[in-house]
Amino acid sequence: MTAFAVTLPHGLFEGAERRQQAVLRAPTGADEAFLLEAAPTRTRAESVTALLARCVPRLAGRDAAEDAVRALTVGDREALLLHLRAAAHGDRIACVIDCPDCGVRMDLDLHVSGVLLPPYAGAHASYSATCGDYEVRFRLPNGADQEAAARSGGLEAGATMLLERCVQEVRARGRRVRRVPERVAAELPAHLVELDPQAEVIVKLACPDCGGETSALLDAATVLFRELTATSDRLFREVHAIATHYHWSEREILGLDVQRRRRYLELIADAVGGT
Repeated sequence: MTAFAVTLPHGLFEGAERRQQAVLRAPTGADEAFLLEAAPTRTRAESVTALLARCVPRLAGRDAAEDAVRALTVGDREALLLHLRAAAHGDRIACVIDCPDCGVRMDLDLHVSGVLLPPYAGAHASYSATCGDYEVRFRLPNGADQEAAARSGGLEAGATMLLERCVQEVRARGRRVRRVPERVAAELPAHLVELDPQAEVIVKLACPDCGGETSALLDAATVLFRELTATSDRLFREVHAIATHYHWSEREILGLDVQRRRRYLELIADAVGGT
């Protein structure tokens, strides 16, 4: 199966060394089946980790595993999901957005290549910021933080947990503060977004009917998972069609990447239609 290399926007740090290379392969039918079977027992963040661990054989110069994928920043994980989406279904993403002012439905074509950001120029393992009278040392959120936040019991609790996990030290007038102050909790998220912009891809557009401006978050996991796990029945039907025509085993068919499987289905449709 063909693999390809990409450069992560942030990367992993080993001491002072920054490692940004990852090797991916396109999702296969086996990955689709895995997601369908694992969906009821995993949070979205855990499913992202599991899929990336399956489809990213090499990460930062080493064999990838779930722990390595969890250590990636949210932006790096989003970038990998976008690359996987392009490998599975192509560069174009067709979106539909409802105008919040007049309700008209707007069609929007995005391109993965257009929303992927270049490597960050000033990436570090940890960062410092000033929030009012507080000096804060922190790191960027990663996959492990997302998983913990998803299990925390709600959006507000999750956001609080994620922030507290990322704050490494807070000082005021030279003294260490044990708890994250409200001022820091209010201002630090803006620094996180600024330092890891790939984590939140915001699409802005104007309504052609009323002229109102709106924006929407492009969530790579939502897009990719919706396409890979539309229905288990569809996957079974596609496997059945290919097995019936070519007499391949289920394992062989599920080993095909999504685009190759769809191409075989097109050939079967052409053959049946031509008889």
